[in-house]
Amino acid sequence: MLPFLVPLAAYLTPLATPVVVSTAAVVVSTASAVAVHWSSSSTRAKLFEAEQEIESLTRSIDETRKKATNADGNAQIALDRLEDLQRLAAEAGRRAEEARLYIERKWFEGVRPECRPSEEDITRMKSQYHYSPGFIHIAVVGSAGAGKSSFINAVRGLSKNDPGAAPTGIVETTATVTRYADPHKDSCMVWYDVPGSGTPNVPDWQYFNDKGLYIFDCIIVLTDNRVLESDLAILRACEQFKNIDAFILRSKSDQHINNMACEKMPQGFDPCDPDMDAETRSHFLLTKLEERQRFIEETSQNVEMHLERGKLLPKKVYVICMDAMVATMRQIRSSKAIDEADLLSDVRGCVLRRLQSGW
Repeated sequence: MLPFLVPLAAYLTPLATPVVVSTAAVVVSTASAVAVHWSSSSTRAKLFEAEQEIESLTRSIDETRKKATNADGNAQIALDRLEDLQRLAAEAGRRAEEARLYIERKWFEGVRPECRPSEEDITRMKSQYHYSPGFIHIAVVGSAGAGKSSFINAVRGLSKNDPGAAPTGIVETTATVTRYADPHKDSCMVWYDVPGSGTPNVPDWQYFNDKGLYIFDCIIVLTDNRVLESDLAILRACEQFKNIDAFILRSKSDQHINNMACEKMPQGFDPCDPDMDAETRSHFLLTKLEERQRFIEETSQNVEMHLERGKLLPKKVYVICMDAMVATMRQIRSSKAIDEADLLSDVRGCVLRRLQSGW
């Protein structure tokens, strides 16, 4: 073997990549061919050509080795980077889970996260609800079936069959926030019927912000059988927004009182019996009067208890029924009336204060 080929062979031995090994085989084969024809007359020329080819192949080997080394290095860097990203993602996921658990814990403890809408949100919702400067915008909210649409009709002095009345029903009839003008002359109040909270379609967590309740001047929370967590969530959000006046109402008082009185009567009693004797009727009316007072006291105590448990400020609860509300609006006395007149007086007082202050 020629002397200059020995170091080359030794040089090629450590290379491990398939491309480099293949190139080395070509070099050795070429060198062997040169050795066989050393004695021919054209040997010197061929040797020169072989030397040039070997030098070229050697440079190629060096370049290939460098590329292989760089590729290995880059691959390692990429793997290290991937591991770092995976570690950071795992840490971020852990922090997110801790934050979620913390919020849920506070939620059940009665502490809700404070979410402030942006100026863009406020502008967008005011445009969507046709918010008009110089008017007081009142939203009526509460659980599905609490009687929100019936209340909006009653407070405007309308029955359900009057033109312009809000549709009413046993199930939730309001699918979107609906605006109702007050029919009374020179009234500055605009009423909004808001879809019921606490339903699968409107979860408590995002109800206040999703419905844009932060743009309203007053919010009336209507409750039926009991104060729900969704009602407390709305009242709590109202406390966060200092510009919102909130009222809490207990609706359908006449139905509840009648049911309570019937439960006190003998079995089989029918309050609608046309043949009821005078003594039974008198006894029933007296029972209703007693149950009426009990209902008012228990309702006040129940609301006070829920507000205290929810760490909310004390608030008066207005006990009302729709028939008495319509009668009060029309300035007609009603035996069913309880807090209807006080409610109207307080709402109108709130409206007047806001208009005078230029809110």
